[in-house]
Amino acid sequence: MKHASPLLLSLSLLSALAACDSRATAANGAAIRPDQLSRELESCGTTSHCAEGLRCWERVCQRAERSALGDYQAARGARFLATNDIDSAIASYAEGLAAYESAKLTVPPDVDCAYGLALARARGKKDKAELAARVLHRCLLAVPVVGPLRAQALAGLAELGQVGLDPNQIARPQLADLYLTRAPSKPPIDKLQVTVTADPAPRGRTYALIPERLGEADARSALVACWEKNFAATQAKELSVKLPLEVKYRPSDYDDEPGTYALNWGPAGSSDADGCVRAAVESLVAPLKIRDAMTTTLTVVIK
Repeated sequence: MKHASPLLLSLSLLSALAACDSRATAANGAAIRPDQLSRELESCGTTSHCAEGLRCWERVCQRAERSALGDYQAARGARFLATNDIDSAIASYAEGLAAYESAKLTVPPDVDCAYGLALARARGKKDKAELAARVLHRCLLAVPVVGPLRAQALAGLAELGQVGLDPNQIARPQLADLYLTRAPSKPPIDKLQVTVTADPAPRGRTYALIPERLGEADARSALVACWEKNFAATQAKELSVKLPLEVKYRPSDYDDEPGTYALNWGPAGSSDADGCVRAAVESLVAPLKIRDAMTTTLTVVIK
């Protein structure tokens, strides 16, 4: 039996290695230039079509290295966002980004884009809106020009138009210093509506005097003034303030005099808008002849 020469063995081994290297050539055997390889989230037929560090899964080039902790926090963020707990969602996504940074991994576009959408939901706060614009622009620069992530990012950016986003900034090929450089669009004052609800609903008949009074023209003007101050500070188109209220009966010390009902307002929120609405409501309700004991929370909404 003849043994193969060392040269033939070497050639055979090189041929076998070349055949196993799926990244070396395309399916037809032609070499693929680096600039022709698909980027992350672009389509592919095999891993050889993807740029370095990416694998072809479900016909899309996806990164092989991800942070389990980062993705877990992103999943929590999505869950919070689905229940409209926007602050918790933003916090979870931020922790997800921190987990990727700690692992020395680049944040995947899907996590970054979702973070931007959560921030856009908090656009009533200027700092959140500015950060949302930056993150969503970063998302646009990272994702393919066609696909669901790009469409979602553009939809989020469109929402920021009402709080002063300059669309020319997102046409840039790099991130801008500021995005909210235009005056926010302000809804017509005469279109604003004031609604008052109570939880739990009081049983007494005289409670109806409160929403009736707050619906009158002078009351509406006072409450809309609070809305205008809040809009100037936050660009929020809706102002909602909760006001705890307790009405207690106080018996008279004299047989020939009736008892009285005392209105006690609980603490409102700490913002200037909360204080403005409380002061207006308290002064408007004080003269009313409330003759029913109650413990409830009024919610005043101006939008």
